Amino acid sequence: MITGISLVVLAAMVQGIFMLPMPWMRQWKWEHIWLAFSLAGMLVFNWIFTLLFVPHPAAIFAAVPPRDLLILIGFGIAWGVGAVMFGLGMDMLGLTLGYPLIMGLNASVGTFVPLVSTYGPELFAGRRVLIAVGLAIAIVGISACSLAGAWRESTAPKKENASRSRFIAGLMIASASGFLSCLPNLGLKFGASTIQAARQQGVSTAFAGNAVWFIFFTFGGIINVLYCCWLMSRRKNTSLLIGAGRGKNWLWGLVMGILWISGFNLYAVGTARLGTDGVSIGWPIMVALSMGAGVMCGLSRGEWNGTPTRAKALLSSGLALIVLAVIIIPMGTAR
Repeated sequence: MITGISLVVLAAMVQGIFMLPMPWMRQWKWEHIWLAFSLAGMLVFNWIFTLLFVPHPAAIFAAVPPRDLLILIGFGIAWGVGAVMFGLGMDMLGLTLGYPLIMGLNASVGTFVPLVSTYGPELFAGRRVLIAVGLAIAIVGISACSLAGAWRESTAPKKENASRSRFIAGLMIASASGFLSCLPNLGLKFGASTIQAARQQGVSTAFAGNAVWFIFFTFGGIINVLYCCWLMSRRKNTSLLIGAGRGKNWLWGLVMGILWISGFNLYAVGTARLGTDGVSIGWPIMVALSMGAGVMCGLSRGEWNGTPTRAKALLSSGLALIVLAVIIIPMGTAR
């Protein structure tokens, strides 16, 4: 148990810092940065890790029922769409409403769907109720951090109020993104036949989840790459990908990709060690701590200098709640 939780916590830390290099990628817009990251993390290093830890992947996938493979492919494509919707939803709703809505739905759906599929009406029997309690605390902590972040930016020039139609559209897009963002966890849960096929081919239990990530993130990565290419074509800035000084940008993109996919690999290994409830225990910890890690990185870089004291107090309270949730959630595994 301790090893599994420790690996999930480490995965969350890695996930929380993977975007740190973005400010150092000079002269690139979001679409160039996301393209380099998607190519590196979702495709290149995803495939490399699969070949390192999952020998003979073709034989594994040949042993998986086609229906199960199609489910994973569908999950991957839907998650890719959700990643695009994340950016759109945040733009339409802003940090105050958008981030807690998306991350709260991500954590809650990604936790409860696996629990319901495993236990049905006995979901809240015994100590499993502590998973729900911990999840609720994590969502409150996420919301507190998001509100503190919005307060930090309150001194920036205010934008005009969005129209009602734009707000409703943003609400729908953000809600869809929240549901779709949890699909990696559901893919790990419902990819049991793929994991089993990998184990039958001699892959260790710890790394069998890589067979799921290979399919899932390959198709999700294709969606992200295509969207970035479309955006560059629309904005006519594809030429910014190459030229003097762009080599460092591509290098930072590789770093982002390695950190990101490494986080998911650590998460898969950690949940494998947590038993039946692994994905339900691990996911809220992963989502909450990754956000907390990102906030802490911002603090270390001085991004919160000059922020009102009350905003910092709210941030500290949110981080404390996240830590409390991480302590409570694993207690729900005891029968």
